[in-house]
Amino acid sequence: MTEQPSSRFDDMALYDLQHVRNALTPLLTRPTPLTPDDLEPYDQLHYLGHRALDNAAARLGVAPGAEIVDIGAGLGGPARYLADRYECRVTAVELQQELHELSGELTSLCGLSERVRAVRADALTLRGAPWSRRYDHLISLLAILHIPRREDLFDVFRDLLRPGATFYLEDFYARRPLTDRERGDLAALVACPYLPDEARYREDLTRAGLTDVTWTDATDLWAPWVHNRAESFRQDYAKHARLHGEPLAARLLRFYDTVSGLFAGGGVGGVRLTGRRPG
Repeated sequence: MTEQPSSRFDDMALYDLQHVRNALTPLLTRPTPLTPDDLEPYDQLHYLGHRALDNAAARLGVAPGAEIVDIGAGLGGPARYLADRYECRVTAVELQQELHELSGELTSLCGLSERVRAVRADALTLRGAPWSRRYDHLISLLAILHIPRREDLFDVFRDLLRPGATFYLEDFYARRPLTDRERGDLAALVACPYLPDEARYREDLTRAGLTDVTWTDATDLWAPWVHNRAESFRQDYAKHARLHGEPLAARLLRFYDTVSGLFAGGGVGGVRLTGRRPG
């Protein structure tokens, strides 16, 4: 993700990691090594867990030894899963310091530090970084929505890919003109200050020189998922309040309800995108 004013994250409860650390406490004291499967309930900040990652790997044609860069890698869950399941090497790029630090801790506990490298960086400043290289594949899962400078970002994506290499993105998009309330909720509670429609999204990818773009609407998959997430949290609210404290539990429920409502309202949709850098 790219740098945002700190106020944008004041209500973005998903990125308050105390609830993750609280839930992980029993696992972190276990004497045996952790696995990506152990961590999946906690470290996948995108939708549908490993099913989304298996879909991404299949569409990209990920092979053992492939070099992948994950932009907006969060807690590193996708990077660890791909490295472990598909025997590839992943550079996990994340801006937020707490996410980055916990990502590195969890990768070490899984014994995957040789295959997964956590890098703290602003996605818009990656060109020319000492660790950067041309990758076989680029993924980004529900991170682009936080970055309004799409033209600059997609230029970086192009430059990170070797000629002929491919990308897989999961993101929000505007299915219709958004209301003031929807734009306000996206900006304040989801840290999404700008949301393009399909036409503008495709235009920005094309302008960056990325080709063979496939657009797969994922709204019908994601809307029930975010609804069920909110309802499950509500049903177990007393347990979450005991574990995390009432203020954090309330913020988490507000966040989950907001995202569910945005999808239910029909203005916000989900998309899975693939394409390539020509070569």
